[in-house]
Amino acid sequence: MQSRKALTPHTTMENSQAALLMLGLLLFLKGSSTLVIKPVTDPVICEVGDNVMLHIEPSGALAAVSWVFSPKGITVVSLTSSTPVIDPGYVNRVTLNTTTGSLELRSVNRNDDGVYVFDGIIIVSGNRVSFEGNVTLKVYAAAVKPVTDPVISKVGGNVTLEINPPGVLSSVEWAFGPAGIPVVKWSGSNPVIAPNYVNRVTLNTNTGSLGLSSANVSDAGVYLFSGNTVVSGNREYFNGSVTLEVYDGPEQASITGPDKAALNSSVTFKCLAQSIPPCIYIWYVNGRQTSQGIQYQIDAVSNVDTGSYMCMAWNSVTRRTSIAEKKLTVTGKEGPVLSPGAIAGIVIATLVGVTGIALGVYFSVKLCTKNPDDPNLGPAKRCLDAVTWPNASETYENMPANQRAGKAKKQDHTYTDLQPSEQSTYSTLKK
Repeated sequence: MQSRKALTPHTTMENSQAALLMLGLLLFLKGSSTLVIKPVTDPVICEVGDNVMLHIEPSGALAAVSWVFSPKGITVVSLTSSTPVIDPGYVNRVTLNTTTGSLELRSVNRNDDGVYVFDGIIIVSGNRVSFEGNVTLKVYAAAVKPVTDPVISKVGGNVTLEINPPGVLSSVEWAFGPAGIPVVKWSGSNPVIAPNYVNRVTLNTNTGSLGLSSANVSDAGVYLFSGNTVVSGNREYFNGSVTLEVYDGPEQASITGPDKAALNSSVTFKCLAQSIPPCIYIWYVNGRQTSQGIQYQIDAVSNVDTGSYMCMAWNSVTRRTSIAEKKLTVTGKEGPVLSPGAIAGIVIATLVGVTGIALGVYFSVKLCTKNPDDPNLGPAKRCLDAVTWPNASETYENMPANQRAGKAKKQDHTYTDLQPSEQSTYSTLKK
């Protein structure tokens, strides 16, 4: 059996040249009309070792396509029949989508960085239409982390978005936000500053760091940077991002609410200030701290609510405050307001009075039960005699001697029986 002849690089090159000749013939026959196609993503950005897709979407059935790496003029892959022809340097590294013509490039390295030109033929409504376009591939050695991320600034502050890429800087550019709005670009000569940032940005051409002055709230967001350096004679690419947070506040604190309020009506004060992030509100009533929150409410005002209401807005990031004050007058009359000490005095006096009455009743009843008067007298009469016992001396003096002796004896007996059970009660009775 005859053995199959192995393909040599020379044979592969011949096949590639044949494919190019066939493609040129097709392009000659297709006519002069050429459709420019924009890639889905341009530029395509990746790091060393990544797999990337150079994605195109021509509007028709693909008949032929080729991809050329323009810096070196190498035909990476071409398709003029059912089987793509791949350059030897890209074997096992590229895959061609034969439906759309998109090119996948795997395990990219720094040498893959550059512009890839594509052209081909599609069939549209039975007609052959040529197309062409290009896409830029940016391959970075590694993502460079900013020195500080996020960078925090107050409104009006000056900040530096600092980076330190390895090697000697040869080019760098900065853009703002997902849309990639240009900020500044430098490639060895004077930096080119975008019109919106003139007189506001500076570029350190040694490190690529970006300086931004007079920061405002609209400057807050993500800044993208990219560039290249030279390390040991080799070009090294870098990219990355840094977030800028701008804080304006608090500013212009104010209180909304009434200046006057009727007695027993409800009042709500609200404090507002411009602040990023949102600030903390602290309330003071007549100089005394009372509560926190955006609003202060009184359900039913009284005369004691008349006075000064002050709100202090505080930003925990900027450590700044803003103060607003409002005066409230309560209209209408109400009874005198007693202090806590006066109320306590009234309570104590009331308790003492009640205690005195209770003791008087107690001893009155006690004397009634011990009175030696005529048992034929009714209880009311005996109690009356007992209550007026200290005034009985006049009656005692007008009695005959024999009666006075009996009375005195009975009085001594009664006094003896009235010995108090407690010293405090006895002392009170003795007085």
